[in-house]
Amino acid sequence: MNKPLVSICIPNFNNGRYLKDCLDSALVQTWPNTEIVLVDDASTDDSIDVAERYGQRIRLIRHEVNRGQPVATNRAIAEARGEYIVILHSDDQLLPEFAERLAPILMKYPEAGMAVGERLETDESGQPRHITPFYNTDCLIPGERQAKVFMFMSFLPCQVLVRRAVLDRIGGVDLRHIVNLDGLLWFKCALAGDVAYVREPVGIYRVHGESTTAHCNRGIGHMMDYHATLSEMFHQGRGRPYLEQFYDAAVKRIGQLTLRYCHGVFREGNYELARRFLALATVFDPEIVGTHTWRTMRYCAESIDRDPGELYRALLPTMSPEARSFSYDPPDGFRSLGMDLIETI
Repeated sequence: MNKPLVSICIPNFNNGRYLKDCLDSALVQTWPNTEIVLVDDASTDDSIDVAERYGQRIRLIRHEVNRGQPVATNRAIAEARGEYIVILHSDDQLLPEFAERLAPILMKYPEAGMAVGERLETDESGQPRHITPFYNTDCLIPGERQAKVFMFMSFLPCQVLVRRAVLDRIGGVDLRHIVNLDGLLWFKCALAGDVAYVREPVGIYRVHGESTTAHCNRGIGHMMDYHATLSEMFHQGRGRPYLEQFYDAAVKRIGQLTLRYCHGVFREGNYELARRFLALATVFDPEIVGTHTWRTMRYCAESIDRDPGELYRALLPTMSPEARSFSYDPPDGFRSLGMDLIETI
């Protein structure tokens, strides 16, 4: 059987430091029918020099003016020729079997609009580490049921292979958003088809201080933008009773996320910003004022006779967010995936 073309779409801006690792990972895919489309969004570092070393092995498209990650992503998708698309951020990587693992799932299950694997994580050191899989089994999930989950969490682009037809149907990446842009994209994809999931790692996500996500997390506007993205999900899901029942809980979840980011603000010593984060958390979830963490953090932030950071370290030494150590059951209505996909396709 002919194997469909998989397009690896890479938007890049000033990630020259990590771009070689990214491109090398795309070039060693075990799936024999792939292409690489790199859109450089007017980088001012050595990104172009790095990319040009690959010659004809990649398709390089250059923006003369920086237009932002959503525009660069949609440009890469528009230029791609594949039936299946992965959006690979230029500081992340694919594992060699990414397409080999996920493309056969989309081939076998035409009702699936996207296939998702797990990820490894790394930092500037480049040493990958495993994370606990999100679900406890390989499964095919009804789209609307997974869309509900996307109101509360998101998978990263290096984990996801999407049908080109689905991206065309939903209009690609929403140009109005940056924060939780991936979550909104997957939410819309889930409304257009079912979601397949496997516990096997397929990509590597790099955590570092200069990423787009890290820059967004440093300001209170991050949470307002997150709410704007969630509001767009509500708009897209309007008229679906199953989704509408979770809207209030999804907004309250932003309050919990705001409190989580406040830990980092405390560790940086920005106590004025910490007070603003704490106030904003109550806007999303008024009941959060009754939690031990919120009350203790407010006590620390409002202290006038002791250093807030010293109090924080003394009273909340173990309260910083920890890595999830368990996997969830899939949503109701899921089906188990066959384990012989690669052999039978």
